[in-house]
Amino acid sequence: MSHHSHLPPEVDEAVRSFIRRHKRGLRWGCLATALLALLLTLVVAWGLFRGAGRLKDWVAGKAPAISLPLGWEKPLGDAALAQLRGQFRFVTDRKILDPLNQLAAPLLAGLTNSSDRFTLFVTESKEVNALALPGGYIVFHRGFLERARTAEEVQGVLAHEMAHVQKRHGVLQLVQNIGLDLAIQQVQGGESRLLDTLVRDSGQLLGLKFSRNHERAADDLGWELLEKAQINPEGMVSFFAGLKTATDAGGAPPISLLSTHPAPQERIDRLRQKQAALARQDFKSFTPEFRALQSGLGIILERP
Repeated sequence: MSHHSHLPPEVDEAVRSFIRRHKRGLRWGCLATALLALLLTLVVAWGLFRGAGRLKDWVAGKAPAISLPLGWEKPLGDAALAQLRGQFRFVTDRKILDPLNQLAAPLLAGLTNSSDRFTLFVTESKEVNALALPGGYIVFHRGFLERARTAEEVQGVLAHEMAHVQKRHGVLQLVQNIGLDLAIQQVQGGESRLLDTLVRDSGQLLGLKFSRNHERAADDLGWELLEKAQINPEGMVSFFAGLKTATDAGGAPPISLLSTHPAPQERIDRLRQKQAALARQDFKSFTPEFRALQSGLGIILERP
């Protein structure tokens, strides 16, 4: 019995006739549809694989740069800075801010890239910490400035934080924390949704723990910035080494700067090797600016 027997005879014959006349075309049409479906599947799979591969590179710190637009960094920094203002009082006293900016001036003067713009802030927090935010915002907690023993220690940490910004480490870590969904959104081209996601989670920038690769890269670039500005890079070594010694000896509570910028002995030794290989040169003295900063902080000046 024909499987078209429920159709009227004339309709059944018309269907059979159409199939006989167009049998080859129908066969090619089915094949083309199958190939198109396979191609679309491969494109989607490649896109997801490419996104996952990018994320893997970001997580490992191997990617030299990420494809997020530089113009997105300021909104991210603005959002994180606004959250920080909600947590701490910010210093407005020019007796503190002016000498700090004077200590920073030689480092900032050496920047040639027009996209590198840095603004320094100080909070009233007693935490020994400093933060580098996208958009060129460097935030020092008062506790850090009060603990620094020389101008070079302040400048060394500043150069290190500037390097984190220039290397875009904060954004890299933020992307890693948000996860694979962010990479998929980028592959799919949802730029506005991607930026909204980053801004929403920008508070994570306030407590990031950088990888060892990122810390080494920031040390190296920061060291270059200091030498270029004729500032003795020894301050970077002495500050981080001093914090680690105090923590290891149990003579100080956990230090925030070490939790966000880990300084294992390997890193300290590496900095000391750079110091030993440092070519002898005439470094500039910034003692007057540092003493002015100490005075603004209310520190009793005991050293000449």
